[in-house]
Amino acid sequence: MIRILLAEALKLRRSLLLLVAATPPVMVFLLGMLIVASGEGPSEWTMLTISGAAVWAFFLMPMSAIGLTALMAQLEHGPGTWTHTLGLPVPRWQVFLAKAILALLLMAAVSLAVALASWAAPMAGMLVPGSVAVMGDYDPGLAWRLYSQILMSGLLVIAIQWTLAMRFRSFAVPVSAGIGGTFVAVAATSADKGIYFPWLMPVNVMASDPARTEFVIKTGLIGGVIVFALAILWLSRKDWR
Repeated sequence: MIRILLAEALKLRRSLLLLVAATPPVMVFLLGMLIVASGEGPSEWTMLTISGAAVWAFFLMPMSAIGLTALMAQLEHGPGTWTHTLGLPVPRWQVFLAKAILALLLMAAVSLAVALASWAAPMAGMLVPGSVAVMGDYDPGLAWRLYSQILMSGLLVIAIQWTLAMRFRSFAVPVSAGIGGTFVAVAATSADKGIYFPWLMPVNVMASDPARTEFVIKTGLIGGVIVFALAILWLSRKDWR
């Protein structure tokens, strides 16, 4: 299994995945720095931390899941190497499990990078003349809790995007599904039943109702594990010729 993971990781070196993974933290850093430098943004560390997490949960996390999973799948779909990859002397399910693990590790790394960017942005913004002075102290515990919970609640979205990307050769299928899901989430943000919609689960982590937060974390986490498990079994039995 370790050899498969290393082999899959080596494939990423020849792709645009690292560029895509770097985009969200760079965007959060630039946006946060400009807000603080403008002197019109939140002037308190807690609000800045929550705002950065909200941007990640509501828009950038789903978009990152689309881009990363689709590009990972295109490493096999593009050159048509599924027959070779699945013909290796290892169980097929291990190949797909390795791809799923790498997708989750990449999403976790991007999530951590975005959390760090949300801290670094105000620090850089305060260096600009005329910027707002951020009051209070940065709470790393709050940031860790928010971003880890967003990742857990977003596991179902990641699993859905990964499954679609692996199953369909066309890049358009997972991208269309992801954009459609995000658009519906924007339109249904305040809906009472929004906690049942995968693309709205991450943003509901920051709900004022603790029961709502607990529900989306458990549902997203358990649902994601189930979807990943079923997808790995299904894809490993599929005829890829």
